[in-house]
Formats: sequence, structure tokens, C-alpha cells
Amino acid sequence: MKFSAAFAVGLAFAGVLSTAPAQAQNQHSFVSSLGNDANACTLAAPCRHLQAALAATISGGEIAILDTAGYNGGTTVTISHAVSIVNPGGFEAAIAPPSGGNGIVINAGTNDAVSLRGLSIDGGGVAGTTGIVFNSGASLTVENCIVRHMANDGIDFTSTTATSAFTVSNSLVADNGGTGIFLSPTGSTTAVFNRDEVNNNIGDGIVVVGSTSAGTNTVNATVSDSVAAGNGDTGFFSATGSGKAPTSLMIFHSVAANNGTGVGASGTNGVTVRLANSTVTGNTFGWATETSAVIASYGDNYIDGNGSNTGSLTSISKQ
Repeated sequence: MKFSAAFAVGLAFAGVLSTAPAQAQNQHSFVSSLGNDANACTLAAPCRHLQAALAATISGGEIAILDTAGYNGGTTVTISHAVSIVNPGGFEAAIAPPSGGNGIVINAGTNDAVSLRGLSIDGGGVAGTTGIVFNSGASLTVENCIVRHMANDGIDFTSTTATSAFTVSNSLVADNGGTGIFLSPTGSTTAVFNRDEVNNNIGDGIVVVGSTSAGTNTVNATVSDSVAAGNGDTGFFSATGSGKAPTSLMIFHSVAANNGTGVGASGTNGVTVRLANSTVTGNTFGWATETSAVIASYGDNYIDGNGSNTGSLTSISKQ
């Protein structure tokens, strides 16, 4: 009888537990060097690492970084919903990718916007593979960030979403073993790179590619007030393949200096790079066009002090 009574009480208690509501998630979460991942990630009780804060934050919420520290705990930060990760300023919000791994990977939903502000992602030379990898989502905004010393690329935007947007502003992407910023979606994408420096990468500076996307899509990018300098291959490069998405790259008020090639374009299905009020100087090759790709100049550029060129510039008029 005692056993039966205890069993009945236990069942009743278990029923109460099973119907208890789950812990509410935060609209605003916080991480701190003094935090604990067992905390609720509130301002009064911050978490220690970003992954814990992501689990505690609703879709569309925000995670604020409170002080200087490393915030990934030696693992890749994986983002699967809409969120903003914000360093308000004055802090070193560091992400140190694991050996052979990526710093941040984004596998978000079709309508999910992801924003990263004020992060410093350093691969430690050969430890980290790629700083930021965007696989899916509605958009990625990178602002006031540093991505450097990765074994491969700094930022890969390889979106599988049908239509997506990509913005990088006020950021430094430098000293990586591959390309600085690589844009190669499978759908249609619009991209803006504003006030960025993409320097001293072993490969290219900024690459805009349509060859992984169907010909019914478009890949359009604009670079403004930015610098691509000291890259081993091409400073600004755009390309596509036969039957693939046409690409357009507008370069305005920017500098391509001391690269292997300053500005390059390659493809047979509508590749156009437009230069306006920009400087191309000190490159081994000033510009290079292949197949039917076009590099067009508005006539107000400063192209001088380079070695030889491949192909010709097409003159276009201002409207």
C-alpha cells in the first residue's frame, strides 16, 4: 500500500512537471566575460557565450555584448534564426574559430534577417577555415567587423535562398589565405559593400559570381568608398558561366591598388563591371577581361601606374 501511494504521488508530480511552461525566451539577451551559460541571458544574469544566448533569444531578437572577451568558447557559432548580434562599441568582441572550423555559420530560414555588428573574427593564421559562412536566410548584414587570418576565405555568402541580400559596411577583411569576400549564391542576390577595406588576401579581394545560379536569376553588387589593396589575385572581380545568372558589379569612388589585377571580369552570359570615379593603380595588370565580359568606364576614373592590361575598356556615358 505504501508503494502504491508513493507511486501515485510520483505520477501526479510528474504530471505537474510535464505541464509546466518552458522557460520564456528573451527579446533582448546579453553576454559578458563574467556571465554563465546556465543563466537566463538577461542583463542582470548574462550568459558567457553566444551559442547559449542564441538558444535563449527569440527569432528577431537581439544579443548585446557587454564587455571585452572571447565569445564562442572554441566552437563554431551556428545561427539558425533571425537575430542581431551587437557590440555597442569600445569592446573587443572576439570570435576565435576552432582548428579547421568556421567562425560563424548561418543556416537561417527563408525570411530570417541576420545582423552582425562589432565582431572581431581572427583565424589565428591556419586554425580557422572561414570567418563567416552564410548558407541560407533572407539577408546578412555585417557592420564594423574585422575578419582576418583565416586559412581560406574571410566571408562566404553562398546563399541557397531564392532571393537574398548581403551588406558589408565599415569592415576590414584582410590577411586571409583565400578570397576576402566571396559572393556566389544559387538564387538571386543584391549586395552592397560600403566603406570596406579588403586587403592582403592571398586570393581575390571581392568576388561576385553568378556561375552557381541559374540563368533566370541575377546577381547584382555595388561597391562604394572601398579599398581592395595588396591582394594576390584580383582586387574586384566578377564572373559567370554559360547559361548561368548574369552578374553586374558597380564600383564607385573606390580604389584597387597593388593587386595582381586591379579589376577583372570573365564570362559569356552577361558580366558587366562598371567603374565610376575610382582609382586603379600599382597593379601588375590594371584590368583584365575574358570572353565576352565587359569592364565599362564612365570616363571619370584614375587608371594609371599599372603594368599591362588584358582586353579593353568600354566607354559609357553618364546619364
